[in-house]
Amino acid sequence: MDYDVIVIGSGIAGTLAAINAAKTKKVAVVRKGFGATALSSGAFDIASRAGKRGRPFKGFVNLTEAIGNILENEQYHPYSLLSMAFSGDRFNEFTSMMKTIGDQFFNELASAGVRYEGSWENNVIIPNQHGTFKVTSFCQSSMTSGNLAKLMGRSVLFLGFEKTAIHNKTRAEFLSKILTKYGFASFKNISYANLNLHAHGIKCNEHDFISLAAMMDNPEQAKKILTIIQQSLEAMEYDHAFLPPIMGISNYGDVAKMFADYFGERVSEFLSPPSSAPGLRLQYALDKLLVRHGVKIIDGQVSSDNPSDTIKTITLSRKDGSSVSLSAGSFVLATGKFITGGIVNTKAWQEAVFGLPVFIGAQPVQDAFPMNYLTDDPFDEQILFSLGLKTDESLRPVDADNRVVYRNLYAAGSVLSGYNYIYDKTGMGTAMITGAKAGIFSAG
Repeated sequence: MDYDVIVIGSGIAGTLAAINAAKTKKVAVVRKGFGATALSSGAFDIASRAGKRGRPFKGFVNLTEAIGNILENEQYHPYSLLSMAFSGDRFNEFTSMMKTIGDQFFNELASAGVRYEGSWENNVIIPNQHGTFKVTSFCQSSMTSGNLAKLMGRSVLFLGFEKTAIHNKTRAEFLSKILTKYGFASFKNISYANLNLHAHGIKCNEHDFISLAAMMDNPEQAKKILTIIQQSLEAMEYDHAFLPPIMGISNYGDVAKMFADYFGERVSEFLSPPSSAPGLRLQYALDKLLVRHGVKIIDGQVSSDNPSDTIKTITLSRKDGSSVSLSAGSFVLATGKFITGGIVNTKAWQEAVFGLPVFIGAQPVQDAFPMNYLTDDPFDEQILFSLGLKTDESLRPVDADNRVVYRNLYAAGSVLSGYNYIYDKTGMGTAMITGAKAGIFSAG
């Protein structure tokens, strides 16, 4: 046997599975490349939506209330599934477990150079480049001071770069309008400005936030761009200024500290669209954690053909055309959903590596036509995004008769059914807690 545990996928769910299993076992992570985690915005959603699934949207609530709503009303959500292990006060015991796992994970990320800040009680409201905002639980430290809930009645400035023109009058006015719609007070003033770095002798691709962020990894370039931003802001009136997410990638901690030392909490980044510098910061930090915990990272495309109820080997196809067979005692599937190809639609919907059946809630999905799971109302739930694997309480995938398909296979993250990361805002939290628990279960 090559390994005790093999984890397929290296996003948040896969990494947490691997580092938890590696406490007692020999572990490898196999992946075909970076997944959706590397595209993430810098926010870390745990829960924020009010009301029951299928009911009209009723706004956002604090984190603890949102988790309570899920445990009370969402029978198939992974939070509810994992909370069934507790015989006493499910809410308090589950939230205590979530907080313990989360605090340990955030501490590890901080030691790898990416610090997340937030609260296990109240959510924060962080703007994005589109003139809207996101209610989330935690975010990267360079974004925290931009919590819009604490900036009401103050003057806010959005600063971009001339060739990206990320904020304009229309988007600024829309942000003010949508905040008011959801019950927040308005700002004293919203303004916007765009810098031309080329005019200051900085040769860069202003169309691409990632290129700018990568340039900021160079300390000398970071100091030059910071000086330009300093000089520009000195001529403007504002209480708080938002920048695009450009505060470095691999050197994020040092660049963010440089900005914090000069501006304090008066400047922050807004959330990133894909492609994402904050997402790459997170993925690079996850890779550091895997190496630190002695987990082997192996690149390649995974396939499997196991006729029995126990998986013994998987086949890894490499970019050079070669292939290798890897064996393990347990496996964790953390391959994601649609973006990463974890769930595919050929003649029918199915999981991509082992051909496992997929579900929406308790119902197996047989109809392959995706539009049958979507509506023309953008504010509806769109149940297509709830599609995924159904599992038992130990996160082992089951079939339509609730029989465990493979005794030594566990699943974690967005490959799971029972939740909709877009609708209920639990994507990162689900990846974190199911990843950690799948790693523990797989290690036996």
